[in-house]
Amino acid sequence: MAGFGIAFVLMHSLFFEGAYYLCNIMKFDTYMVHPIRKRSVFFVYLSMFVFAFSLTSCFDVVEDVSLKSNGSGSIKATVNLSKSKVKVASLMKLDKVDGMKVPSKGEIQNEVNDVVKLLRQTPGISNVQHSLDFNNFIGTLSCDFTNVTALNTFTKTLSTHFKAKVSSYSSYSYDAKTKIFARTSAYSDEAKKGLAKLKPENQKSFSDAFFTSIYRFEDNVLKQDNKMGKVSDNKKAVMMRVGVLDLVNGKVSLSNQISLK
Repeated sequence: MAGFGIAFVLMHSLFFEGAYYLCNIMKFDTYMVHPIRKRSVFFVYLSMFVFAFSLTSCFDVVEDVSLKSNGSGSIKATVNLSKSKVKVASLMKLDKVDGMKVPSKGEIQNEVNDVVKLLRQTPGISNVQHSLDFNNFIGTLSCDFTNVTALNTFTKTLSTHFKAKVSSYSSYSYDAKTKIFARTSAYSDEAKKGLAKLKPENQKSFSDAFFTSIYRFEDNVLKQDNKMGKVSDNKKAVMMRVGVLDLVNGKVSLSNQISLK
C-alpha cells in the first residue's frame, strides 16, 4: 500500500494503498470516487477510474517492487481491466453509476497528469513513466526511488493533495543493516462500509477482483511473515495474490516482513 487505486488517482490508491482503496469511497472535488495502490507500494491501488470500472466484472491490480541492497529501487503499479474491456467501454458512455459520476477519458488523463507531476516533484523519485491504454483499459505508473522513505513521502503528498488519509493505512520500511524489508498495511472498516453503499449486483463484481504484490530483491529471501506470501524458487522474490473482497472484509492483510540474507 504506500495504493496501490490509481482518475489514475487510480495509481495513487493502487500505488500506495493497494486494494484497500478499491472499496473505500472518498471525496474528491465534486465527485465521489472509489479509490486502487496502490495504493499501494503501495498504491493504489480506488480512484474515479477504478471505482467506475470496478463495477464491470473482473480486474487485476499489480504492485511490482524491485529493491536493491542499498535500499534504492523501482516500483510499477498496473491496473488491468482488459478482461472486461467491452463492459468498460459501455460504462464510459454513461454519466453516472449508482448516482456517482463516471469520469471521462479527459478527466482520467488529467488525474494521471496531476499524480505524475506530484511524483516528479518528490525528492528521491526519478524516471517517472506512465501509460493509459483506452482500447484494452490498462493503466501503468512506474518510477525509481533512492529509498523507501521517498515512497512514503509521496504517499503523504498525495494524502494532502487529495484530502484523503492515504498515509494512515500503509507504509514501507527497509533497514540495510539488518536487511529487513517491511510493509505495514492497517485494516479499516471504512472500505467495508464503502462497499456496502453499492448495489448488491455491483458488490458481486469484486469477487473477480484481485490484488497482486511482487517484491524482488538482489539478496536471497531468508523468510517472510505473511501466510499468503510465496517465495520464488530462486529465493529472489516474494509474491502474494489476494482477493479484493478478502482485503475489504479484513480476512487477509498486505502487511509483511521480509528478511534477506
